Amino acid sequence: MEVGKTDDLRAVIEAIPIRTLAAKLRPLMPTIELRLQSGVRLREIVDALNNSSALDAEMKYATLKSSLQRYRAGGRQRVLAAAEAARARPPASTAPVAVTSSLLRKLRSEPIDLEALADLGRSTFKKKGM
Repeated sequence: MEVGKTDDLRAVIEAIPIRTLAAKLRPLMPTIELRLQSGVRLREIVDALNNSSALDAEMKYATLKSSLQRYRAGGRQRVLAAAEAARARPPASTAPVAVTSSLLRKLRSEPIDLEALADLGRSTFKKKGM
Protein backbone atom coordinates (compact mmCIF):
# COMPACT_ATOMS: atom_id res chain seq x y z
CA MET A 1 0.00 0.00 0.00
CA GLU A 2 1.29 3.44 -0.84
CA VAL A 3 2.27 5.87 1.90
CA GLY A 4 -0.24 8.50 0.73
CA LYS A 5 -3.12 6.02 0.85
CA THR A 6 -2.09 4.86 4.32
CA ASP A 7 -2.09 8.46 5.55
CA ASP A 8 -5.52 9.02 4.00
CA LEU A 9 -6.91 5.92 5.70
CA ARG A 10 -5.35 6.94 9.01
CA ALA A 11 -7.03 10.36 8.72
CA VAL A 12 -10.40 8.71 8.01
CA ILE A 13 -10.07 6.47 11.07
CA GLU A 14 -8.94 9.32 13.32
CA ALA A 15 -11.96 11.37 12.21
CA ILE A 16 -14.37 8.84 13.73
CA PRO A 17 -15.81 10.49 16.85
CA ILE A 18 -15.33 8.92 20.26
CA ARG A 19 -18.75 7.77 21.41
CA THR A 20 -18.42 5.93 24.71
CA LEU A 21 -18.21 7.72 28.03
CA ALA A 22 -15.45 5.38 29.16
CA ALA A 23 -13.26 6.37 26.21
CA LYS A 24 -13.90 10.05 26.89
CA LEU A 25 -13.07 9.62 30.59
CA ARG A 26 -9.90 7.55 30.14
CA PRO A 27 -7.53 10.48 29.51
CA LEU A 28 -9.12 12.39 32.42
CA MET A 29 -8.66 9.65 35.01
CA PRO A 30 -5.24 10.76 36.32
CA THR A 31 -6.60 14.29 36.84
CA ILE A 32 -9.78 12.97 38.48
CA GLU A 33 -7.68 10.77 40.77
CA LEU A 34 -5.50 13.73 41.80
CA ARG A 35 -8.53 15.91 42.51
CA LEU A 36 -10.10 13.18 44.65
CA GLN A 37 -6.85 12.83 46.59
CA SER A 38 -6.81 16.58 47.19
CA GLY A 39 -10.26 16.44 48.78
CA VAL A 40 -12.70 17.12 45.95
CA ARG A 41 -15.79 14.94 46.21
CA LEU A 42 -16.82 12.58 43.46
CA ARG A 43 -20.26 14.22 43.32
CA GLU A 44 -18.60 17.59 42.55
CA ILE A 45 -16.64 16.03 39.69
CA VAL A 46 -19.82 14.45 38.29
CA ASP A 47 -21.59 17.82 38.48
CA ALA A 48 -18.67 19.58 36.77
CA LEU A 49 -18.63 17.00 33.97
CA ASN A 50 -22.38 17.32 33.48
CA ASN A 51 -22.16 21.14 33.39
CA SER A 52 -19.54 21.00 30.62
CA SER A 53 -20.56 20.40 27.04
CA ALA A 54 -17.56 18.20 26.24
CA LEU A 55 -19.15 14.86 27.16
CA ASP A 56 -22.28 15.14 25.01
CA ALA A 57 -24.03 12.82 27.49
CA GLU A 58 -25.15 12.82 31.09
CA MET A 59 -22.60 11.39 33.51
CA LYS A 60 -24.12 9.42 36.37
CA TYR A 61 -22.43 9.12 39.76
CA ALA A 62 -22.44 5.30 39.55
CA THR A 63 -20.91 5.37 36.06
CA LEU A 64 -17.99 7.53 37.14
CA LYS A 65 -17.52 5.51 40.32
CA SER A 66 -17.34 2.20 38.43
CA SER A 67 -15.06 3.71 35.76
CA LEU A 68 -12.76 4.94 38.51
CA GLN A 69 -12.72 1.49 40.13
CA ARG A 70 -11.84 -0.12 36.79
CA TYR A 71 -9.11 2.46 36.22
CA ARG A 72 -7.61 1.77 39.65
CA ALA A 73 -7.78 -2.01 39.17
CA GLY A 74 -6.12 -1.68 35.77
CA GLY A 75 -3.27 0.27 37.36
CA ARG A 76 -2.62 -2.57 39.81
CA GLN A 77 -2.67 -5.06 36.94
CA ARG A 78 -0.10 -2.98 35.02
CA VAL A 79 2.20 -2.90 38.07
CA LEU A 80 1.89 -6.65 38.56
CA ALA A 81 2.50 -7.31 34.86
CA ALA A 82 5.61 -5.13 34.94
CA ALA A 83 6.90 -6.96 38.02
CA GLU A 84 6.29 -10.32 36.33
CA ALA A 85 8.09 -9.17 33.17
CA ALA A 86 11.03 -7.94 35.23
CA ARG A 87 11.26 -11.30 36.98
CA ALA A 88 11.20 -13.19 33.69
CA ARG A 89 13.96 -11.03 32.20
CA PRO A 90 17.56 -12.03 33.05
CA PRO A 91 19.46 -9.38 35.00
CA ALA A 92 21.31 -6.88 32.84
CA SER A 93 24.42 -7.18 34.94
CA THR A 94 25.49 -9.52 37.70
CA ALA A 95 28.28 -7.21 38.82
CA PRO A 96 27.85 -5.85 42.34
CA VAL A 97 26.43 -2.36 42.58
CA ALA A 98 28.40 0.21 44.53
CA VAL A 99 26.04 1.56 47.16
CA THR A 100 26.65 5.24 47.67
CA SER A 101 24.96 7.67 50.01
CA SER A 102 23.29 9.44 47.07
CA LEU A 103 21.89 6.11 45.80
CA LEU A 104 20.55 5.30 49.27
CA ARG A 105 18.90 8.74 49.52
CA LYS A 106 17.28 8.22 46.12
CA LEU A 107 16.02 4.74 47.03
CA ARG A 108 14.65 5.92 50.38
CA SER A 109 12.79 8.83 48.77
CA GLU A 110 10.90 6.64 46.26
CA PRO A 111 7.48 5.32 47.35
CA ILE A 112 7.13 1.57 47.82
CA ASP A 113 4.14 -0.27 46.39
CA LEU A 114 3.57 -2.67 49.27
CA GLU A 115 0.82 -4.58 47.48
CA ALA A 116 3.04 -5.36 44.47
CA LEU A 117 5.90 -6.26 46.82
CA ALA A 118 3.65 -8.67 48.75
CA ASP A 119 2.47 -10.28 45.51
CA LEU A 120 6.07 -10.65 44.38
CA GLY A 121 6.96 -12.32 47.68
CA ARG A 122 3.98 -14.67 47.49
CA SER A 123 4.81 -15.73 43.93
CA THR A 124 8.48 -16.28 44.82
CA PHE A 125 7.42 -18.30 47.87
CA LYS A 126 5.16 -20.50 45.68
CA LYS A 127 7.89 -21.05 43.05
CA LYS A 128 10.37 -22.28 45.65
CA GLY A 129 7.72 -24.68 47.00
CA MET A 130 7.93 -23.48 50.58
